[in-house]
Amino acid sequence: MPFNYSPQVPTLVLLHGATLNASMWDGVRRDLNPKYRVIVPNLPGHGSRRGEAFSFAAAIETVQASVASVAGAPVVLIGDSLGGYVAQAAAPFIAEEQLKGLVLGGSTAILKGPGYLPYWATAGFFRLMMACLGEARLLRTTVPKSLRRQGLAEQDIQAMVDAGLSLRVFGPAVTGIRGFDALKNLAAIAQPILFINGDRDRGMVSGEPQFLALARRARAHRFEQCGHGVSMLRSAEFAKLVNLFAAEVLN
Repeated sequence: MPFNYSPQVPTLVLLHGATLNASMWDGVRRDLNPKYRVIVPNLPGHGSRRGEAFSFAAAIETVQASVASVAGAPVVLIGDSLGGYVAQAAAPFIAEEQLKGLVLGGSTAILKGPGYLPYWATAGFFRLMMACLGEARLLRTTVPKSLRRQGLAEQDIQAMVDAGLSLRVFGPAVTGIRGFDALKNLAAIAQPILFINGDRDRGMVSGEPQFLALARRARAHRFEQCGHGVSMLRSAEFAKLVNLFAAEVLN
């Protein structure tokens, strides 16, 4: 039976990664404290919004609309990968008295200079594969196989596939992150931040010290033997950290 939440109930807004959709969070949601309302929007260019162009401005508007839908309720923004950068970008546009904190997975890479090259190369690889095999075929075969190799549950993979994946949005998403000065933006975020990275996610780990140094109130957690996509790869552990952080900042 669904919960009947009051308008003021504490709310978690979950923001997914590039190429994925809101169903990316299914594994985490199973272990979130049910006392929190959970909102899981699709970002532009993803899921049910695959026909839209991705832009950081439109993504920020998506977050603002999600928060406005629970006007007055305390909110925690939770994002992984692209969703983590979008959460950081949106935070200064949300009233301080409503936004209570941010949990950010895999969003501490500095996509400038050499740090941008791996993401540029991945976008190029996706374009090449789509030109050779077609996006539909890749999404039907190659992408699910990759997710299985990473250990995701079959029901969660199928939910993401059914909700609509997109490889062509990866390039615009990476371009958007590159154009966003995340380090400068940290000065405008007064709320506490929890950064979560996998120890094998080299780009994120290398940038993490600078994010921690410039953030006004931040700490980090590291998952051992874990790569990019911490919320999917360690969904139960990620949910536990969210529950603990939410209890801390929402009380």
